[in-house]
Amino acid sequence: MTRYLLLFLLFGTYKADGQIKRHLEVVMRLEMPNGPGENGGTVAINQRNKNYYATIAGNKSYALAIFNNLTELVSPPDLAQLYDIRGLWYHPKYQTFIANTYGDTGWIKYTIDKIGIPYDANILFKGRKQPFPQSVGQFSPKENLVYFLKGSTAVAYDANSGTAVPEKNKLLKTGYTQKNLPPADWKVDSFSVLNDYNSTSLIYTGILRSEFGLLNVKRREIELYSASDGLLTTRLKIPDTVPVKDKLNFAYCYNIYWLYDNASRSWAGLR
Repeated sequence: MTRYLLLFLLFGTYKADGQIKRHLEVVMRLEMPNGPGENGGTVAINQRNKNYYATIAGNKSYALAIFNNLTELVSPPDLAQLYDIRGLWYHPKYQTFIANTYGDTGWIKYTIDKIGIPYDANILFKGRKQPFPQSVGQFSPKENLVYFLKGSTAVAYDANSGTAVPEKNKLLKTGYTQKNLPPADWKVDSFSVLNDYNSTSLIYTGILRSEFGLLNVKRREIELYSASDGLLTTRLKIPDTVPVKDKLNFAYCYNIYWLYDNASRSWAGLR
């Protein structure tokens, strides 16, 4: 057995065509409380106490559940979102959570108690501050930007004002790598809906040269792309036991990739 084959068997990671390929494994599950709703919205982390905040998308009365690092539910089982939210992120300026809502309502700011449980929410920026009604926002604390998926482009909005910042948009060249560059005459409508991909949700990892992620539903892979050139750098294979959806149900936080399993009503955390 060669040294490289041994390393692959031990770690499940290898390079081909200039990209890293790795098989993910389920390392934790967040079991949502009983209630209505079939689609997971997102998972976020409280930067102060490292608790996980997970949602069910579809209605302001649907669950917002908080879990500690042992995946124990630490919020009331009937805790609701108060608004019909999609993206959710902790903003250090406000020391609370901000969320973008479904449709044209805008972004909201939660009021949380000393242990981090939301008990009120108010509109922070009114109107559609996102590309589409179902768009799920992902926060980049380093840039203070919120990114949304529009076709194959990560479109940027200022986290302090909710205004679009088009000069910070990143075109993700789906499927192309450093060793398989787009042809010279390559043209793409970067705002058209991507076939075979989750159309509402991208992820922002902050990982150098793998900052953005897309969910390839057909291949059952999470694809990571470089912010500097928009090229594919990493493919992460999803276990067969974890479902993938073409909208919502996909998130990332705290070095874990999240996919929602409606059958078990739980978020599967993969690494």
